[in-house]
Amino acid sequence: MKTILIPIDFSKTSHKALEVGATIAKRISAKIVLIHMAGLEQGLNDKNNSFEQAIFYSKVIGKKFEELNKEPYLDGIIVEPLLQKHLDFEGINDLAKNIKASLIVMGSNGSKGLTEIIKGSNTEKVVRHSETPVLVVKDNEINFAPERILFASDFQVETINAYHRVIEVATMLNARIEFLYVNLPGDPFKSTGEMDEILLQFFREVKHPDVVSAIKMVNRYADYSVEQGVMNYAALSGTDIIAIPTHGRTGISHLLQGSISEDIANHAVMPVLTVKM
Repeated sequence: MKTILIPIDFSKTSHKALEVGATIAKRISAKIVLIHMAGLEQGLNDKNNSFEQAIFYSKVIGKKFEELNKEPYLDGIIVEPLLQKHLDFEGINDLAKNIKASLIVMGSNGSKGLTEIIKGSNTEKVVRHSETPVLVVKDNEINFAPERILFASDFQVETINAYHRVIEVATMLNARIEFLYVNLPGDPFKSTGEMDEILLQFFREVKHPDVVSAIKMVNRYADYSVEQGVMNYAALSGTDIIAIPTHGRTGISHLLQGSISEDIANHAVMPVLTVKM
């Protein structure tokens, strides 16, 4: 049986992630593992808390798990709750590997301005560390019934692993995968011939059975940034999920170079699937 991991803080946004996760679980006959990190609410993570306070907090969270499990959309799905006593986003990656999770589903409000620069969102932190594909959903009224996944890439050789992971997710969701190359002005600009050379090498490396047809399937879109290009094209084409590779940069490298995948996951309205290279 496949497993879907969903971090939850009992907010409206994480309830949306659970609802989306339940839709996927029913589609692929998977179970759901819910993890709540106490540090999100400064409960068990507060060093000033007494043992009695910690026990009380654990009972409160246990009650919330019980109430959550009564949601109608979880009918017929195996749900396993876990309580983690410390705020550890790298630990989610380890847990996902230990339970062989096929997918992590997270809700996100996004983050903007100075907050985004200083600490980012909790979802960003998971995206940054996770070796398991992460599906980021927003708290909106989009009906989650994915039929088309848009894989946005520069089609360099380093993205081959991400390509295969996105293919796995698309197959799991029984969704059609489409491709996007965003052409930028200035030095990054590529002529049609140059783009074709990049795509030819890429699809040969992934051993695609029909390289010429694969190249023709790649949509080319011109814009001033990758983020703008991906989101503008996704909106125009009516795609259901944006899939994008990520380096998972951390520390000073992340602050200096940023992450396109994190920016898109933060700012896109539609669900975003991030896959580590």
